[in-house]
Amino acid sequence: MRWDQVPEEKKALIIERRNRGESFSKIGRDLSIDRRVIAKIFREEKERQSGRAVIRPGALTELFHEHREAMETVATVLLQLTASPLLRGSLLPREPNIEDALYPRNPKLPGLAKFLKTWLLPVMGKEKEKADLELYRAVEQRLAQRRLDAAFEGLLEHISGLKDQIAKWKEIAAGYKETWEQLEEQAIGSGVSPDQVEVSINRAIEGLPAFTGEETLPRPKKTKPTDSIGQFADILLQRPDSRRLLQVFSQKLGELNAVYQELEEMLGPPRLDNALVVGHCRYCPVP
Repeated sequence: MRWDQVPEEKKALIIERRNRGESFSKIGRDLSIDRRVIAKIFREEKERQSGRAVIRPGALTELFHEHREAMETVATVLLQLTASPLLRGSLLPREPNIEDALYPRNPKLPGLAKFLKTWLLPVMGKEKEKADLELYRAVEQRLAQRRLDAAFEGLLEHISGLKDQIAKWKEIAAGYKETWEQLEEQAIGSGVSPDQVEVSINRAIEGLPAFTGEETLPRPKKTKPTDSIGQFADILLQRPDSRRLLQVFSQKLGELNAVYQELEEMLGPPRLDNALVVGHCRYCPVP
């Protein structure tokens, strides 16, 4: 007989007799139960009384894999949110507030259809149905946010220096966004249409001199009349204010790409794998 097949009343008797000082062997002979089963039942009772969790090895492994998978998912989302413009292929800035972007706005609710069909819908009227469904969705949303919070905080604890690196990205991203908005305003003020701002700025950055400290730029080559993008880029390069902004923007673009590469190193394999296996956080499922 396995330990989990022993009736509760027999378990209580085993614990009582053991507390009176009887040996595992004697209790086992009297009750026709293997002494190892008797010992396991008593150990589990002691662990329960001491407040320690009793978890089957298979269940513990499953919980660890779920914990690890949640943090790997958050790590991937972080890299998507902080991806550099060079990787995204777009100069448009990202919102620096990472935490807000992590929360799911419309989380999918697995099992919702089955839940409604088997329990919720048959027992309620239309008004109650709507109210309870809204409550159900609200609770699911809050639980999803709690799981996400735990995974994010756990990731910060597992990977040393990640919190500081994210703060560094936020600072650089905020400066990048501010410079972009100033450059965009100047471009539109120079006659660039809104839908051509990004491509014109990109062309202008390509035309910046390869060295610094130059007071004036050589006059760009004349572009064909039909090349409006090239004409707008020439205008931005020729005007001192917009040229200085282009230089600042180009510098911040490089900084943003560099800090992203550092985040990618932290959150990608094998460093992430090692951190999740070797490290520990408050949410790790260990007894």
